[in-house]
Amino acid sequence: MANLLSLNSELRPATTGGEQAVAAVTKLHDFLAKEAEVTDREGRFAGQSVQALADVGVFAAAAPSDLGGFGVERLHDLTVLTAAIARADPSVAVAHYMHTALAWYFARVVRFGADGEPGYLPRREWLEAIGARRMLLCSAVAERGADYWNLATTAKPSYNGWVVNGRKILASISPAATHFYCRLRAERGKGAHLASAMIPADTPGVHVEDDWQGLGLRGSGSGTVEFSDCVVPEDALLVRGPWGKRDASMLEGRAVSGMGLNGVYLGLAEAARDEALAALNRPSGRRRTASAAVKTSVAEMETALAAARGTLATALQDFDSYLLTNKPQVTTDDVSRAMMKECQTVSTVVERAATTVVDHAMRVTGGASYTAHHPLARAYRDVRAAVFMPPYSPPEESVDFLAGVTLGTSPD
Repeated sequence: MANLLSLNSELRPATTGGEQAVAAVTKLHDFLAKEAEVTDREGRFAGQSVQALADVGVFAAAAPSDLGGFGVERLHDLTVLTAAIARADPSVAVAHYMHTALAWYFARVVRFGADGEPGYLPRREWLEAIGARRMLLCSAVAERGADYWNLATTAKPSYNGWVVNGRKILASISPAATHFYCRLRAERGKGAHLASAMIPADTPGVHVEDDWQGLGLRGSGSGTVEFSDCVVPEDALLVRGPWGKRDASMLEGRAVSGMGLNGVYLGLAEAARDEALAALNRPSGRRRTASAAVKTSVAEMETALAAARGTLATALQDFDSYLLTNKPQVTTDDVSRAMMKECQTVSTVVERAATTVVDHAMRVTGGASYTAHHPLARAYRDVRAAVFMPPYSPPEESVDFLAGVTLGTSPD
């Protein structure tokens, strides 16, 4: 007979590597949670927490074990790991995930032997650097007033490679990053293409401004990075596709990264529920458990968490079934669109559930949760970021995509 206590419980790692990575985070939970109080209050990057996780190998989770990592291959386990970090500090979970999603993708490319094929950068050496704790990645994509397909950052050819100029925002973990993985406009002659470039942080002309002033996720280091006449080698840039065209083939990677990011908000919601139950278990809270309103809030929290966990777990299982057996970037446009649709619907379910849990947790806890530095006040601010997170922002673009794919009118 199945263990009934395990039903509707939190998501757990499915592999040994995932278990090891989550165990490393669990040991640091109290330290991360205490640091979260300080960095949120002071509005600064959670550098010590990032360093602590890096020291125990959590940032190398996706690197193969023979290269110094935990060998996490399943998106399910990567999401569970992210949720474990978010239970202590959602800011650090976001910073971690923005690095690890890239590292996980590089590992997938290497695992399928596609690293040396045309159209791929040499990712194995990056994995070696990540496993050796020498590489911390920042995904530098977002720009103010520009969408993914029409970025303002440019790369222009020169005698010694490419010259990069541009300004990126929401560059999570940027204060600690050793490398920036950028999306930009590569210009050569009269042509222009969407391209990627790996730019070391010590390249002349790279300026990390550490100016993040978010309402929540204040320790994530999601500030501005400027590239001013940065010269990168010819082979450091990869052309991705035509400029300004919404290419369905690129939706696979964006869907995968967006799906795993749900771990941030699931973990945040779980921590909020736990904080509320802890308040009810204190002497001042026990007498309130007889209240119908309190019981309703507790039931609503459990229902919302069950919906988020179940929906996310099913989607992750579907994604892993595909990702573990198919080489990157060989999917059809229809499959890519289906993956993105799944990502968007699941992300909406998780975002709504997490918001519901935090709201009810505050009701259960009472007025104390409305004070500036209470963990639930921080969760209230942090969870509001979910609706603005990639792969589609502003939020109405998600609606346009979902409706377009469903109706067959404007799928991309």
